[in-house]
Amino acid sequence: MKIVADRIFTPADQSDFAAVSGDFNPMHMDEVAARRSLFGAPVVHGIHLLCWALESWLSSRNRAAAGLERLTATFHRGVLLGQTVHTSVLSDAEEFTLEIGRDRMKIASIRGKLGARVAFPEMLPPMERARACRIMDSAALPQAMGSLPLWYCAPDVIRLFPQLGTALPPFQLAAILATTRLVGMECPGLHSFYSTMKLAFASEASGSPRMNYRVAAADRFGGTRLAIEGPGFQGELGAFLRPAPRAQASVRELEPLVEAGEFSEQRPVVIGGSRGLGEIAAKLLALGGADVTITYYLGKKDAEAIAAEIAAAGKRCAAAHFDAHHPAPLALPQPQQHLYYFATPQIASDRTTVFSEERFAEYCRYYVGSFARTLLEFAQQAPALNVFYPSTVFLDESAMDLPEYCAAKAAGEEVCKRLARRFPAWHIYAPRLPRLATDQNNGLLPARMQDIAIVMLRHLRAMQAHSYPPDGKRGP
Repeated sequence: MKIVADRIFTPADQSDFAAVSGDFNPMHMDEVAARRSLFGAPVVHGIHLLCWALESWLSSRNRAAAGLERLTATFHRGVLLGQTVHTSVLSDAEEFTLEIGRDRMKIASIRGKLGARVAFPEMLPPMERARACRIMDSAALPQAMGSLPLWYCAPDVIRLFPQLGTALPPFQLAAILATTRLVGMECPGLHSFYSTMKLAFASEASGSPRMNYRVAAADRFGGTRLAIEGPGFQGELGAFLRPAPRAQASVRELEPLVEAGEFSEQRPVVIGGSRGLGEIAAKLLALGGADVTITYYLGKKDAEAIAAEIAAAGKRCAAAHFDAHHPAPLALPQPQQHLYYFATPQIASDRTTVFSEERFAEYCRYYVGSFARTLLEFAQQAPALNVFYPSTVFLDESAMDLPEYCAAKAAGEEVCKRLARRFPAWHIYAPRLPRLATDQNNGLLPARMQDIAIVMLRHLRAMQAHSYPPDGKRGP
């Protein structure tokens, strides 16, 4: 195995590739939307990785390619912006094998065979303005079919991939690029990710410069096989219809669960209240009469929408920006004695390694360091703090595929104990929550989860029973 290139992809790279491929799916382009996907942050286009790998390989060879006879790729996992990846050559001949990796993880496997250059007499259409992603559901997916043009702009392609754009016939590269637009924008569209590609190229190419597709198979877990064909090529793509972001219960749906005025003495700050557990906690507290402030880091629109929904129900809620990694005082009219901490990174399992120091450090950054700094910042204005810190039942269940997460949460629990001893006026409640229906648990396979509102309300009431009244004395 020989590493021929490494790279860190940036937002500018994402924009450049979207412009030549037509794949503007928000999971690649929108930091706020991507945080609610399976990856938790913008992910590099799989076909961008493939083209970069081919470009790197061709740049390392003594002679240029003339064309492709076949090309296959399997994308094992995603690559986030800012992560370093490398291209390795396993076989360097007419039949070639490439691999994209990160640290010791295999990201993508690529195989192909070079062949004679094939001419295509038709003019490839230029790139058109991007349309919105198509939204498909599991009922419509099995019957989906259609076609899309083989857009191609030679100067833009050659600027990004000078070796690849020169070596391959334009219609072959246009077909490769069209596959990401098909999956990301058309079928399955918005809630999708690309998993496999198998393309075979003929010795002749004629016909309309379009890619025709139909769904050959779709299973109940969102797995999809797309049959594709066009001038001088045919093949099959594998994709998944991933779950849409979790929509939490509305204020009106939650209202019957809460007793009037049960949280009326609280003026809580809910860190990370723009979605998930924080969103539900904020709604329940507000329905119980609390004057709530929710914070957001990226999700300003989400937080403002939640605050507006609560206000429309006649309750009190404000939204404020807050960076838990660099906590600064919030401009609030009165000191806040109740703090609910839901800041979190994306939680992911990885069975390819026993323990990832990098992932553990990221979890600790949120659940230990930033948590402690946030508490100390708020304590400057309200020495008697009541703190809610969500731990996890995985510590009891020994989740084998989440060792970094469990270790960081265990460290967070220890920080809670130490801070409570150091500051006797603080009350820190750190319940071990079960798996609940949030974006963090929104996987491809269905899983049994407890009702998030019932669980959170039970713990909010437990917090209330041990909280301090306004005079700062310990409650019952």
